[in-house]
Amino acid sequence: MAAAVVGPLARLLRVVDVKDQVEACRRIFATDRRWTVVRGSDLEEGESQGLPVWSHHVGDPVLSSNLTRRVDFALFMVEALTDDSLIRQAPAIVGRLTPSALAHPAGA
Repeated sequence: MAAAVVGPLARLLRVVDVKDQVEACRRIFATDRRWTVVRGSDLEEGESQGLPVWSHHVGDPVLSSNLTRRVDFALFMVEALTDDSLIRQAPAIVGRLTPSALAHPAGA
């Protein structure tokens, strides 16, 4: 019984959450301020693997592992504050040592 109620409710809340995220991004993209929207992946605990790799396109094969260490997500956020090439960009990130990042090295 609980699963019958919780499942649909969780899906509903996720749709609302996604709609809120879309609206927030729409407002950010419309501003003339300097911004960077980092599109994260699933997060995991663990030692740093270094600065995550990123792509402009969510469907890029380098991102298919969809996993980043929490500490590395924070590292990328700090990098985004100081890297002017990321201004007005929405990079999608993935952990540097994930299988997809290793299989698709930058510039290959």
